[in-house]
Amino acid sequence: MKIEIFLQAAKEAALIGGQVLKENFRKIESRNIHEKAEKDVVSYVDKASEERITDYLFRRFPQHKIIGEESGGTDEGEFVWYIDPLDGTKNYITGFPIFGVSVSLLHMGKPLVGAVYVPLFDDLYWAGKRIGAYKNKNSIRVGTTTKSGYSVIAYGFASKPKRDIEVYLHIYKEILTKVAAIRNPGAAAVELCFLAEGVFEGLVEFEVEPWDINAGILILQEAGGIYSVLEHNEKRDIIASNGRLQKLLEKIVFQYIK
Repeated sequence: MKIEIFLQAAKEAALIGGQVLKENFRKIESRNIHEKAEKDVVSYVDKASEERITDYLFRRFPQHKIIGEESGGTDEGEFVWYIDPLDGTKNYITGFPIFGVSVSLLHMGKPLVGAVYVPLFDDLYWAGKRIGAYKNKNSIRVGTTTKSGYSVIAYGFASKPKRDIEVYLHIYKEILTKVAAIRNPGAAAVELCFLAEGVFEGLVEFEVEPWDINAGILILQEAGGIYSVLEHNEKRDIIASNGRLQKLLEKIVFQYIK
């Protein structure tokens, strides 16, 4: 098993999807945007990005399984790719520049390689198990801020949450009283990369999917960060940090979510 081959494929796949996003940014007409569910939208760009990434990976690794946000798939295999062709769709269709492409490969259920491309910044974040985390050609590490009062936290939840929204608002309020600021960029994969390079000190995201976070958590881990994923009643939440705020964030969240 040559991890370098898989890593190069993840990086190239993310760039392939990112090119689709670049070509169509601020060119989508409202008639080309559709609701998958209430407050959950998809565009032809999501689908085109996923198709190109999937085609590329199938050609490279015909025996591997692939799961895409838009097309689904099966995780019953030794090697499984997870694709988020457009993380931050609402940002993209409104012209907000924080969005990306996330590609990861799991081996026996464990993240092996991952890449997240942020097209408008032309930044490629990537990592391989025990290889380290990188932004383009430069190694990245989580920040060293230890005091919660100096820390900036990324926070987010679904537009139509499965839980009572008051739960998320209470958690938000309590975290805000302990930290310097909270930001909600609206793209979990990108936020995890920002945490990995020290832009944020912590992150709390509710109701995420594996394709949202698989690449980002590997990048974060390899950059020295830590995380916990909570799964309960078909909901998946993630709490992550530079390692210094993890206990604080978990304590606050666990008061409201078990």
